[in-house]
Amino acid sequence: MKSPNPARTHAQRFTLCLVFSLVLLCPAAAAGLETESVEAEGSATIHNSNLAQAREQAISLALRGALEKVLSTAVSPQIPAAGKSVITDKIYPVTERYILSYRIVREAEQDGAYAVRIAATVDAGSLKGDLRSLGVLGGQGEERTGPGTSITLIVRGTLASHHDFLAFREMLAGMPPIRGVVPRFLSQDRFEMGLESTENPQGVARELSKRRFKGAPIRVLRVEAASIEITIQNQGVSRE
Repeated sequence: MKSPNPARTHAQRFTLCLVFSLVLLCPAAAAGLETESVEAEGSATIHNSNLAQAREQAISLALRGALEKVLSTAVSPQIPAAGKSVITDKIYPVTERYILSYRIVREAEQDGAYAVRIAATVDAGSLKGDLRSLGVLGGQGEERTGPGTSITLIVRGTLASHHDFLAFREMLAGMPPIRGVVPRFLSQDRFEMGLESTENPQGVARELSKRRFKGAPIRVLRVEAASIEITIQNQGVSRE
């Protein structure tokens, strides 16, 4: 039996690590997230000639404005007061979590204030998932109802190439209970992905056990309250 070439194995790992890093840096493109691009403005009063502080506050307000624009298309204006309270208490304090990227279109000091206009890319998919989990969206205009479940998928072994990695992610994204797939961690002997699912880990594990990746069966090793550990037998995964 031909022994694996160590140099080639390390090169494969380096390539996969590089691709994985790019996926982490560009999650919207790689994971097929639902995003919205909007522009928004923010303005803050300049105190004690502190332009830097005013600029930072103006940017924060502009980011909040960008999030509000996406919220206005996701949530009905007729939501009850309790829903508005949830958004104020749970969503707005973590505004930057939903901002994938932004750039400043225009900024200037005017009338004792600092004003900015930004163009932002908002992670609308995660925002809607959190709104569902918090009970704000419910079934408003959604094909899938019920709260979402966040699951960590741990895969023992490493995929042989970046093409396999992308193919595996696409397979996960195409499974009926899965709403979103976000790469999280990669090491020499395993990688992890975050799953947003309409089912609990047991249901997702059952679905995974029925799947094959590149002809190889997927074996479920362990299922816990918020995680699933699997391995892909024989093919598609490199083990030493």
